[in-house]
Amino acid sequence: MNTKSILTTLLILSGSLAHADKDTPVPPEVQKLAENLVAALKSADDAALLACWHTPEALAKVKQAEEATEAAAEGKTLSPEDLAEEGEDEIKDRTNENKDTTERAARLRAFLGKHFGEVSGLTLQSVDLDVDKDAPAEQPAYDDIDLLLRTADGTMLTIDVDDLIKIEGVWKLTGRLNDDISIKLPETN
Repeated sequence: MNTKSILTTLLILSGSLAHADKDTPVPPEVQKLAENLVAALKSADDAALLACWHTPEALAKVKQAEEATEAAAEGKTLSPEDLAEEGEDEIKDRTNENKDTTERAARLRAFLGKHFGEVSGLTLQSVDLDVDKDAPAEQPAYDDIDLLLRTADGTMLTIDVDDLIKIEGVWKLTGRLNDDISIKLPETN
């Protein structure tokens, strides 16, 4: 049994393809970000790929602010050293996630090229988002970002990323490029 047959069988057994809310409107800047992500995947440009994510330093500042706010809500104050340690930990975690993302992108390109034609033929078909209901109003966010792609041979598949947040007016990704892909079976009539 070849890889495509195995993947098709697994998809049939696993159920639904998409879990994001198709009714959530996609802001134009998020659409452009998704297009940039696909272009970076196609070109194998890790710097362009990581440019779609917030920097570890920017996310560390957000984490420090969240920790300070939580401490204040509990009537506590975090020392500058504690805040610095939180920031350093966040930078380390996000740097590791960036490494995972570039490694997964390389594996994804290799897989797609081997089984679905040239990676340069990859095209973005749509973006599906879920609004993160736990995000504070002053920090809007989305989770479960699904990118529906068409491969060079016409196969439809979905890749996803953990989260999308706006920092200082700029939408970028957080978390990792997930290593699961879903293949949409063609309609048969």
